Amino acid sequence: MSSSDPTFLILACLAAFACGSIPFGLLVVKLAGKGDVRAHGSGNIGATNVSRVGGKGLGIVTLLLDIAKGFLPVFLARQADWPLDMQAAIALCATAGHVFTPWLKFRGGKGVATALGAALAYRAFAVLPSLGLFILLVALTRFVSLGSIVGALTLPVSMGWVRETVHRTEVLGIQLQAGIREQDPWQAIFLWVLIALLVVAKHHENIARLLKGTESPLWGAKKDEGTHA
Repeated sequence: MSSSDPTFLILACLAAFACGSIPFGLLVVKLAGKGDVRAHGSGNIGATNVSRVGGKGLGIVTLLLDIAKGFLPVFLARQADWPLDMQAAIALCATAGHVFTPWLKFRGGKGVATALGAALAYRAFAVLPSLGLFILLVALTRFVSLGSIVGALTLPVSMGWVRETVHRTEVLGIQLQAGIREQDPWQAIFLWVLIALLVVAKHHENIARLLKGTESPLWGAKKDEGTHA
């Protein structure tokens, strides 16, 4: 089947969703003999809550695995030279798989790390503004949730602004790249907006706590306090 075949696209999106749906946070904590991560802290399966329940080491492992499951599907689509809107659709499905994992009754994580992995595979340089704002806000406020929300909202803007060399020409049988690519199709940008809104929507409880001044900081919070993850 061709990548332009609707059936192929549906199957590819389902595969990306399945990849994103693997609950690594839950599995890592259970394999480490720390119990069910959902029974502690925020009840989330993301890296932040895993680090609070099982320690920083397990949190880092979870973070890397969650990034990888977003990166891999988009990387494969990019290597296959699929159109950018299809790559963005794969990114959305992988992120949605983490957020709505069927293995946990469609109650997954908040999608930050998985969306980050997808964005890195789609266009790594476009992640730098979001990542920079995330690091700055977390360093200044200690609120991972605030950094994640602002970083997510910045990402679609970066995707529409940062461009890269992709035009291909052939010289003596050798494929060369030259020129600056035109702006992404609006469909791709729209899908990145949906990804950002999905991440922000999953932080609705964090937003409420931030407004009330009761959000738990990354450092100095008690292990069972609710936080970002």
